[in-house]
Amino acid sequence: MRVLVRVKGNPWWLRGVQSAVQTSELSKPEMLRQLLNASLGTPYFSRRQWASRLLEANCLRDLPVTTAREVLDGGSQFLNPNRKRAKGTLRMPFETRSGVLMGKDLNLPGGVVAVDEGMFGRLHLGGTRMLAATPAVLRRICAAVEARALALPNLCEAVVVLQGVGEGFLFEGERDMLWRCLGVPVFEQWLGLDGELIAWECAAHQGMHFQGSRAELEEVNGELVLTSWFGLRTPVPRLATGLMAEADARVCRCGDERPILRELSVKRKVPEPQRAMAFA
Repeated sequence: MRVLVRVKGNPWWLRGVQSAVQTSELSKPEMLRQLLNASLGTPYFSRRQWASRLLEANCLRDLPVTTAREVLDGGSQFLNPNRKRAKGTLRMPFETRSGVLMGKDLNLPGGVVAVDEGMFGRLHLGGTRMLAATPAVLRRICAAVEARALALPNLCEAVVVLQGVGEGFLFEGERDMLWRCLGVPVFEQWLGLDGELIAWECAAHQGMHFQGSRAELEEVNGELVLTSWFGLRTPVPRLATGLMAEADARVCRCGDERPILRELSVKRKVPEPQRAMAFA
């Protein structure tokens, strides 16, 4: 997959995102205030220069953008110790009788078990039919398979790639590598900093369905900026993801009406000229 999300600056894109069915009972102003309160409980955003801006903010546009590098380098500075982490739930593309999760701590659906990412031996010649893991774990699995140190003879359903700012994303060509090495369809998912599901690839493989009721997307200088309303253990308003994507508001062939992010890829190093916000 090409990592980065590039979004076209067309008004219909934004209308499609905002028209997604809202599942939260809170209004946008209430969700913003909840997020800002959680942010003020972190060492990073409680600093004077940040706290004053958060306290005065009336909307997301009143806040500066935080880069992914700041978050990754800052580590615990972005954690709110008074907020319990809302554990995300693994979403499989379809039911499985024997699935394995590696590299993430998530609530599991029926038929799926968690295996420590270092215990590849438990997969060797086992009954695993579907595998969900982070990009780093999948790279090690493919290396072991290519070296004939690992065999997955029953893997026949799918590989789910769990990626995000914390987990990293697939690089260009790695999706094809997974297909060549493991021989099963690949489904990509995008997780927030607390493991919450932001977008997922459906069985139609048309792109990634965006969870418009759980997050806000903006385009700033050609880069996708994410605000998750539910990641309150690691609250980061306006997180620059380093991604680009095109957006499509048409109903997917799978029947899901949520907007679709297509051509997910990593942003070019040379920034594009400022363009109108697509997610305002």
